[in-house]
Amino acid sequence: MIEAARVLFTRNGYDRTTMTDIAREAKKGRRTLYVHFPNKESLLRRVIEMELNKILDVLRAIADKEIPADLKIMEFVISRLNNVRHTIFRNGSLRADFTRFYLTIDSIRRKYDRFEIGLIRGILLEGREQGIFRFDNAEVMAEIIHFSIKGLESPYVRGQIASNMDVKILERHARQVILRGLGMNI
Repeated sequence: MIEAARVLFTRNGYDRTTMTDIAREAKKGRRTLYVHFPNKESLLRRVIEMELNKILDVLRAIADKEIPADLKIMEFVISRLNNVRHTIFRNGSLRADFTRFYLTIDSIRRKYDRFEIGLIRGILLEGREQGIFRFDNAEVMAEIIHFSIKGLESPYVRGQIASNMDVKILERHARQVILRGLGMNI
């Protein structure tokens, strides 16, 4: 039912998709749909959670890699931005509604924020143990990096930052800001 909702929201847009449409696409009765989801917004929330879980799976895999922490943190940051952008663009009509649903998305994401901050903190601690990073407080640094990435999402998705820029140039500048902030001489 969640995937059926995602497909229809993507194809038709949120406003032009009805619960009846979703039930039909899922090959379920409307009553069955309403047993699990009291309204269309609850389905939208579950679609967003499903998409966020996909991004978290990618980020977990990066955090688990056995590579130097400086490479890992940069892959994490760039992957996070690109996966958010890819998810929004893959979901077609929802892309147009991104700004409208931003507060809903953000309220759902708050529970994911702590998890992401934990992944970043782990990478930072690895880097300090490897002698690559120098910083005082891993929790504060992880929060700063996380919320910096989060703040870049909307302008990155909209093409307001790095729209005409080669991705490698963006990565180089991001690398300078992040790694210098972690005490590296690059």
